[in-house]
Amino acid sequence: MYILSRDRLNMDLDRACLELMIKLLELDLECPADQEQLTPKEVEKVKEKIRKLCETVHNKHLDLENITTGHLAMETLLSLTSKRAGDWFKEELRLLGGLDHIVDKVKECVENLSQEDDKENLVASLWGAERCLRVLESVTVQNTENQGYLIAYKDSQLIVSSARALRYCEDMIQRYSRALNNSSLSLSGAALPHCSFSNVGKAVEDCMRAIIGVLLNLTHDNEWGSTKTGEQEQLTVTALNCVLRVPRYIPQEQRFDVRVLGMGLLINLVEYSSRNRHCLVDMEYIIDDTCLEDSLMQPADPTPSDSVAAAAPPSTAETPGEEAVKPRASGALAALVQFFLERERAAILAEAKTDDIITEAPKPALDQSGEWQETSGEIQWVAAEPTENQTENKEEEKKKEEEDEEMDLNKALQHAGKHMEDSIVASYTALLLGCLCQGSQVNVTTVRENLPKGDFSIMTEMLKKFLSFMNLTCEMGTTGQKSITRVIDYLEHC
Repeated sequence: MYILSRDRLNMDLDRACLELMIKLLELDLECPADQEQLTPKEVEKVKEKIRKLCETVHNKHLDLENITTGHLAMETLLSLTSKRAGDWFKEELRLLGGLDHIVDKVKECVENLSQEDDKENLVASLWGAERCLRVLESVTVQNTENQGYLIAYKDSQLIVSSARALRYCEDMIQRYSRALNNSSLSLSGAALPHCSFSNVGKAVEDCMRAIIGVLLNLTHDNEWGSTKTGEQEQLTVTALNCVLRVPRYIPQEQRFDVRVLGMGLLINLVEYSSRNRHCLVDMEYIIDDTCLEDSLMQPADPTPSDSVAAAAPPSTAETPGEEAVKPRASGALAALVQFFLERERAAILAEAKTDDIITEAPKPALDQSGEWQETSGEIQWVAAEPTENQTENKEEEKKKEEEDEEMDLNKALQHAGKHMEDSIVASYTALLLGCLCQGSQVNVTTVRENLPKGDFSIMTEMLKKFLSFMNLTCEMGTTGQKSITRVIDYLEHC
């Protein structure tokens, strides 16, 4: 079964196969080593045959030195379940006890994350947790039965393990940062671990995204799941750090994903839970320049504070003679408003750069190789016969023009993609702030004090654009669209 599961073309899985895998998972517990029917020599011979067979397929997740029936069964189950998540399969996996084994495996992997000395085992534990969480993420999408079962299983063991793993990942991502390791120096100038740790950093990043994905499903439109998740130690501040601090430690191309996942989790936590709203609002959180920077500043570049000051528009409250710098506001609400304004400005800047590239496209030069001639009483332009050198030059010029056009197109696409990412992150932030403002005049006042001219229109305009985008790309009437509409209506009348 394990070898068949490695065949990417073999996608057949029925209830009998699933039931067999789950029964084999329990075989190691039911049959201790001293009750095995084979002698140790025979067992080793069987294991050697299995090793040779497994070496013929992709098996990076398999520990060939410690092969057991349960280990092979778990790897087979994870491999098969990651390829399918039909409604019947989601239900059978729960009814047959498969979810129990996967959640227990997550707990086992998370408990090993505290042992960082053995990097090989650390990466194996991160990979193991990530693979199990990917399966759980798949089987909880739009499945309230599985969501409820996993929230209740062993007093929310999955949520407890996930919250603990997320704290570990947030802590480790700073030490094993692939983004910082590329420059060999941190922003403070301190030496960083050797780049051989990059595989640890990659495993941490993947595991972090899988954790948030599961928590997103368990908290989506689920007050019970939101409350249980919010009760976990430091979970709220960890989720906020995933939005504001963690992105600087991961590669540029992955920052958008982590920000959106973290922001989505925060929205789910506060939308239906007043306890979580109070926890986030009452949190002391001072935002610094590194939270607002997308690129890591090199020593020769301006300081982050100079860059932010240069990018920020002049305050309307300051007179030309004033030179005092407005201090950074503290508190989670103020930090989120500051983050929203920075993303909104970045989106406007990216849009302007895209427009500049499009409007400044070079026009083809007019053909001047010829002369005016009078024929039959008319004056006509007669093109000269090109020489061999002129033909070659024209071909080179044409090739260069095509390369320049392709380069301009790539630049325009990059800026357009950046504009879309910044707009989406700003919209998610505005939605979170709107959820926090609903039903709390104190929060409304705090947010208003940190917005330019105290005007909510900058947030509502961003949300309206995002809602239009969702109406074009999503099915009408989803809970997300209803939430955005409700927040827009509230902010326009508060």
